[in-house]
Order: sequence, then structure tokens, then C-alpha cells
Amino acid sequence: MKKPIVVLGIGELGSVFARAFLKNNYPVYPITRKTDINELAATIDPELILVCTGESDLQAALKTIPAHWKDRVAMMQNELLPRDWENHNFINPTVISVWFEKKKGMDSKVLISSPVFGTKAQILAESLALIDIPAHVLANEADLLFELVVKNLYILTTNIAGIAIKSGANVDDLRNNHLDLMREVSRDVLKLQTALTAQTFDEIQLEQGMMKAFEGDLAHGCMGRSAPARLDRALELAKEFNLDMPTLQNIKQKS
Repeated sequence: MKKPIVVLGIGELGSVFARAFLKNNYPVYPITRKTDINELAATIDPELILVCTGESDLQAALKTIPAHWKDRVAMMQNELLPRDWENHNFINPTVISVWFEKKKGMDSKVLISSPVFGTKAQILAESLALIDIPAHVLANEADLLFELVVKNLYILTTNIAGIAIKSGANVDDLRNNHLDLMREVSRDVLKLQTALTAQTFDEIQLEQGMMKAFEGDLAHGCMGRSAPARLDRALELAKEFNLDMPTLQNIKQKS
């Protein structure tokens, strides 16, 4: 009998992971807002705890993880970087950069294979494969950081450029008809990612990674519901790090 897996947050993506784990013969325990996590922690010894809350709820959720579960935590949020989990004293956390979507009333839609790294990476990759969602295990933390920055660049660039275009543009429009805007936005976003990680990255490699994701779904809309909040969050962080982000500031002023 396999140990159970705890899924903290059963929204659209959380439900996809839960189905994948069940298909892989893992009992699944969901944690909702009504669950007493400490009571649950006293009764089960889980294989892993996958945190599936939204980005805005992540820090509050991570603070609820019981001490004796801190060696088996996994995360899958957008805009995720090491600074988001480093102060929680997790031991070798597992992180997946999710490249599939799940919207209400629709099945999962894959853009590209989702990279994952950490002690529980193999379980995530194997489980997702059973529901036809490709994922691959990365070799090291440096590869994970690069993949997280690629995803952040993709999300923030497309969302924020979409605010500027205001025409229901998709990523194919963005790369073909608004290439200068795309690169100006991504330059500001990369400046922020560099500050948040204290690392430098190859701009060409990152753009190639973003283009690969574009190819996965050329009709993918640029501006999702979260776009304005992402722009505001980016500008707040820029202020915190004293960064000049002229393109993002200009888009905010005109929006």
C-alpha cells in the first residue's frame, strides 16, 4: 500500500494532480479551508504534500505546513522563485513548472512538457504521465531556476504586453506583430527576475524557451484575468528593489 499524498488546495489544477495521484494508486487527502491540517498531520504519514493554492495564497499556505512534513513539500505555482520557499525551512522541496492549463468545464490543455526537480519529482512526472500530461525530471537546481524564470518571463511578458495591446491578442500576434513591445516588456521582466534571484541569465536562451512555449499553443491569449494584478505586483517589487522599469511603468500609466 502506497503512502497517501496530501493536496493542499483543490482548485482546477489541484484536481488534476489529485486525479493523477489516484491513477498512480496513491490515496489522496485534500486540504481545503475547512480542514484542520494539524489534526490531519497527527493521523497520517504522507508521501508528499503538494501545495496547489494560488500565488496570492502561497505564503499563508506554506506557513501552515507542520514541522514534521517539511521534508516532503512540493509546489507548482506561477511566478515561483526560490525566495518564495527559502525562509520556510523545507528540506529539499520539489518544484514543478506547470505548462498545462485547466479551466472550469474544460479538460486539461498541454502547452509543453512540465519540468520538475526535487526529491519527489519522479512521483509527479510518473503520475501526470498516467493522465497524458507530459513532465520531465531536471538534473539540478540550476536547471530548475532557469525553467522557473522562463515560465515567469512567458507569463509576465504575455500578460503585460496584452494589457498594452488591448485587442484580445494571442501569442502568435505578439511575436509576429508586436515583437518590439514583446522584447521591451521582457527586458523589464528579466531585470526583475535578475534582482529577485541574484542571478544573471542568458537573454537569448530565455527568449528561445519562451518561443518554444508559444509554439505549444499559438492561439493562447495574452491577457488573462490576472494580468492587471501581475503588472501591479511586478511594479511593487521593482519599487522594493529600486529598479527602473520604463516599459511596465508606461503600460500601467496608459491602462
